[in-house]
Parts: sequence; C-alpha cells; structure tokens
Amino acid sequence: MDRFRSGIRKMVLYCLALALCLSVISCDGRKKPQADKTQTNDSAAEGTQQAESAPETGFGTVLASYGVEAPVSRPAIYVNMAGYVSGREKKVVFAGGQHGKTFRVVRSQDGAVVYTGRIPEETMDDMTGQQFSVADFTALEEPGLYYVHTDIIGQSYPFRIAPDAYENLFLSMLRNASDVAMEESAQGICEAAFGMHVIMYALQCNGTLFESAYEHLGEDEQDKQLVTQLLYVGKWMISQQHQDGSLYDDYAATAAFCGIMEMSRHVFGRYEASVDKEYKEAAMRAWEWLAGMECHTDAEKSARFYAAAQLFHEEGSEQYKKIAEAFLKEKEADYFDGQFVFYGVLAYISAEKGTDRDLCTYIMQDLMDRTEGICEAAKEDTVFGVGSRAVEDSVNHALHLSFINYLTPSKEYTQIIENTIQYMGGLNESGTCYVGADGRWKNTDVVQGVNLEWNGIMLLGMSDLLKNLSGYSPDTELISE
Repeated sequence: MDRFRSGIRKMVLYCLALALCLSVISCDGRKKPQADKTQTNDSAAEGTQQAESAPETGFGTVLASYGVEAPVSRPAIYVNMAGYVSGREKKVVFAGGQHGKTFRVVRSQDGAVVYTGRIPEETMDDMTGQQFSVADFTALEEPGLYYVHTDIIGQSYPFRIAPDAYENLFLSMLRNASDVAMEESAQGICEAAFGMHVIMYALQCNGTLFESAYEHLGEDEQDKQLVTQLLYVGKWMISQQHQDGSLYDDYAATAAFCGIMEMSRHVFGRYEASVDKEYKEAAMRAWEWLAGMECHTDAEKSARFYAAAQLFHEEGSEQYKKIAEAFLKEKEADYFDGQFVFYGVLAYISAEKGTDRDLCTYIMQDLMDRTEGICEAAKEDTVFGVGSRAVEDSVNHALHLSFINYLTPSKEYTQIIENTIQYMGGLNESGTCYVGADGRWKNTDVVQGVNLEWNGIMLLGMSDLLKNLSGYSPDTELISE
C-alpha cells in the first residue's frame, strides 16, 4: 500500500497540472478507438486463409473468419466473447433442443477442427424456464481465435483463448472506465459520486495491480489513469454546486456530493493541500445545506447517513458518529440495501478510530449472511453459475462479493465473480455480449446509459479476480510478454 500511496502522490502532482486541459467527458467517449493496424492486418490475413482453405459451411462461417458477426435474430450457441483463459474452465451453452449430439471447436485461421466434444442432455433453467445444454472444452488451451460449430445449428460468434485474456480485458476496462457521459442533473451527481467511490475503493484494495497496469499504457494514454479521471470528475462535480451549497436543490445529490468530497479528501487531499482545502470547503457547504433541510423519508435518511459516515471517517467528529450509528442501529439488517447504505457502511466500518466494535461485528455478520445468500443462489444455478438473470443484479452481486472477497478471499467468491465476467461476455440466457473483449459495454437495451459506477464495479471485480487467480504480488508481471 505504501508503494501505491507513493505512486498516487506522483500521479496527483501530474494530474493537477493536467486537469485544466482535460476536455469534458461526453458521449463521444463511447466511440470505438481506431483499431490497431497490426492487429487489423493479422485478422485480415487470418480471414484470407480461412476463406481459401476452410470447408464451405455457410455464409456465417466466412463472416466469422473475418471477425464479422453475422446478423441473427437470436444465437443458438452461447460463448464468452470477452475471451477464455488458457488453463481455466471453458463452457459453451446450447439453447433449444435441435443442436445434435456433438460440437466442434474450429480454428478461424485455417478452418481446422481442434476439438470435438459431446453435447450433454438438456437441463432446465428454473429462473427462465428455458432448456439449455452446457458443454465443456476446458482441455483446449492453445491460444487463438475460434468458433464453435455443429452440423444442425451452425456456428457461434468468434472468441479468443489466451493465457492473459483476463489481464487484457482488465486493461481494456481501465482504458475505458471514464468513457461515460457526465449528466448535469441530480441523478448524474449521484451516479458520478458512487462511481468515484467504488473506483477509489478498488484502488485502495488492489493499488499495486493498478500501478502495474499503468505501465502498459502508452504516453498518449496518460489521461486514462484513474487518478487523473477522478480528479477531473471531482472538479466537475464542484462546478455543479450552487451558492447555497446544494446540488440542484436535491437532498440525495447533495448528500452524495458531500460524502464523496470527504472520501476524495482522504485519498487525494493528504498529498496536496489545495485539493484538501477545496474539497473540504465544498463538503462543509453541502453539509450545512443538508443540516438545514428536513429529513423524514427513508431515502433522505439513507442519503444523510452516507454523508455523515464519510464525514465521520475523515473528521472523526462525535456529531457525525451519532448520526451514522443511530441510522445503523435503527436499520438493524440488510446493509446491502441500496447504494447510500452499502457505501456508507464501507465508510463507517473502515474508519480508523471511534467505531462501535460490537456494531461493526453485527454489520459484518449481516454482510456475510447476505453474501452467503448470493453464493447459495449461484450454487443452485447449474447453467450459468451467477444465481441471477438480471444484469443489474449480477453487477451488484459482483460488487458485494468483491468487497467480501477482499476481506476474506474465497475460491467460491472468486468463481462467482469469474462466472459473472463470463455472463457479461455472452454466457447468459440470451447469448448477449454485454461487455466485449475491448472492455466496453455493448449498446443493448439492458445496459443503456451505463455509468461510472458500473465501470468501477467491473474494475473492482476484475482486479479481485486477477489477484486471487494469479496470487498477484508486486513482482508479478501483469501481462505476459
């Protein structure tokens, strides 16, 4: 952690000078970057060989050899389009009943069949009522671009196998973490605040891994460093604060802003006095506005708790402690209940001093019980192993599991996080790729308007996954050469 803090200090000094030059993050950030020329030429060469030497198995097969996804109403073979890791379990899922008894894994480069497997009997997915067959090709470890093919239903979308597939996915997510729109609204402030919170938490938990990742960013990608982006988002949020201290005269937005300013002080302010001063003044103005407003509804109480918990974490004041602990004791259970509650709990239990030990023990027991509930649901999910059929629920579960996994690493938690990453890559009930190998969320109805928080959760989950799978240490190389 000392290395991380030292690295943070160096980056902060650089970022402060750079912050004034950064352009406003907008929807333009969602545009796909220009393809790497070498990679494009290699793909074209692979496609040419495939077209010349592969057996004629249909128009879709030729398209796949060029990396083009054939337009279909619904795929029948589900693969992890974000990429499989050599040496890890590899599954393919067949939907419906007309798919035959065997499948083949075909190398796109030359059309060679490199693996033949059996398609098992169908199993009922209780959450959707659909029938699926889950087959395995774990034995295939050779890196390359492939697709799955059957004589009856044709082929899958292309996918890659590589020993560093997860590391490359993590780097892609890192590059694209800030490519979201900053919405000038109360909801936009909350989304930015929660996104900042989970990203800073990921940096604090797995800072050495992020430092290693930065070494693989080019000189033209320095503004992709998360410290740079977080400082920028913080300045953008301050620019939205009204003279009376509120954000859009909205209780929730003002509380979210107040809390994240205090957390940002804790992460960045210790290295730069001007940042500490600016963020503290902004937080105090926001708290004064909150203190002058009525707070009666459950939503308002949850929002005030978050702000008070963050203030207590940084200031250690009895005033904020009383508000935070009164809320926690009154709530009694379900500390996963919403963003204000969960992120506020993280702030309270991680305070350096002054917390109620018995209360912290009680909270942690509740969090562990809820985590076990997620694990039980995943165990019963014999098809995809995530225990949910909603992308939002799966993302939230990844957040909770990553937090507990950091405190008490478990192979079970790590496996569910890995299943969730693969679920987002296409191993789900509709075969939809939500997050591709480029680390970007695909433009589907389910993930319209993805915000900074979801990107942060995926980074936290991926960093936890990499650390636990590889036994990552400061001397571990992030990307194999």
